[in-house]
Amino acid sequence: MKNYNIIFIHPPRRVQPNYGENAKFRRGRYLFIPMGVFAIADLLEREGFGVKIINYPLEQYLNHNWSITDFLKNIDVDVCGIDLHWIHNAYGVIEVARIIKEINPNSKVILGGNTASYYHHQILKYYNEIDGIIRGEGEIPLLKYVQSIVKNQSLDFVPNLTYRDSSKQIKVNPISYTAKTLDDLNFTNVSLLNNAKSYFECSRKLMGISFNLSIGRGCPFNCPFCGGGQRAQQKYAGRNEVILRSPEKVIEDIKKIKDNFNIPSVFFGHGSYPANLKYWQNLFGLIKKEKLDISADLEIWRLPFPKKMWKIFHDTFPRKDSSISVSPRTMSENVHYKIAKKADPTFKFSRAQINDLIRNANLFRRTLRIWLTLGFPFQTRLDVLKDFLFMMKCALKYGTTKSKPITIMNELYHIFPGSPAHESPEDYAIKLKYKSFPEIAEAFKKSKISYFYNVINYDTKTFSASSIRIINTLSFLSTVNMLLTTGSKQPE
Repeated sequence: MKNYNIIFIHPPRRVQPNYGENAKFRRGRYLFIPMGVFAIADLLEREGFGVKIINYPLEQYLNHNWSITDFLKNIDVDVCGIDLHWIHNAYGVIEVARIIKEINPNSKVILGGNTASYYHHQILKYYNEIDGIIRGEGEIPLLKYVQSIVKNQSLDFVPNLTYRDSSKQIKVNPISYTAKTLDDLNFTNVSLLNNAKSYFECSRKLMGISFNLSIGRGCPFNCPFCGGGQRAQQKYAGRNEVILRSPEKVIEDIKKIKDNFNIPSVFFGHGSYPANLKYWQNLFGLIKKEKLDISADLEIWRLPFPKKMWKIFHDTFPRKDSSISVSPRTMSENVHYKIAKKADPTFKFSRAQINDLIRNANLFRRTLRIWLTLGFPFQTRLDVLKDFLFMMKCALKYGTTKSKPITIMNELYHIFPGSPAHESPEDYAIKLKYKSFPEIAEAFKKSKISYFYNVINYDTKTFSASSIRIINTLSFLSTVNMLLTTGSKQPE
């Protein structure tokens, strides 16, 4: 029997003991591991602890007969850390925790991530399987937690921790840790991950992008649905500012994972916006100077993204497996105006700026993905019709040849906890369907796993959740030809 001080388990959407030999793997199973898990695991290993990372969805994809129960029966472990960063893992997390406690009741189960941080008190109140939650940034807090558990010491001074004390009372330790720098953390020690090579291969094959590379923490914006914006991170993580890793450290990471795993591309885990364009210019310049033959996926968080940046991106990364994404969510400038007024004055994506992106993508022959969501707050039926016509126009103009690399990505969206719309739904003329964590977990339990991984958790004055799902699914099917002509292999 193998002994570990801590294992990290990336949970599934739903626990399926008998996956089935003929089952297809859907994108909605979401096998991405949050970037911070690798840094936390590496720090614990450097401090002398026995560490392992298990990716539940990946293990079942590689071996349909793989069982979390069988795995746990063959190990002895002090602490099991489960990431609850993304809301769609809400039900899977609880099920994995329950199985852990059934097999090894003496193991401590601790959660971390954005969703766990937001619902920390509710989760401990309703689920006895969970022993504690690290809120916000977790490397030092989890290190201190594991040290305390191994030495049987008090948890009173573990930063960022919510837990039950000996009298079963929920205690909330203060948020006293946020990282001042990220340069002393290692985000690429993937040797701790079981089947690491397959993780890189399957990320590209099944999810459409490769390894998520940590660039920074924090966000200066407050997008209406996003639970990782400036106000949300300030509330549950105590982070008041953006910090970026030095370009030299990022280059070290790229070299390491490219040399060890020969990955075709990286996804930069922080977006481009006017205030950090010089950072991206410096980083791309170093990649070019080092002659690193690798592709890249970059998100645009705010416009403009000038022609100069397109040229630098073109000169740095080959066309194959490279892309730039932007998420206006709707082409309606009236909707953007209302959201900018309610949530963030920078939330502006004018038609002229989008047209500039399209022109530059065609000029420099790099894939541009435009992410839209029909049924966005404040959208009228006319707005949805105009967005649909925009999609059809793009599909006809750019979806018939690989020489025109424009793709419309249509996506169902969940209003994430901590987002402006979640905190004040009445300001966005929406009605939230699920208000507690148990309700959310139950919703994801009942949801069908498909290409889309989100559950629609809101109605607008114009559209119900079911109609939002239908119109987005139809729009996705109508523009699927664009996915086939941009060179990116899409998952089933």
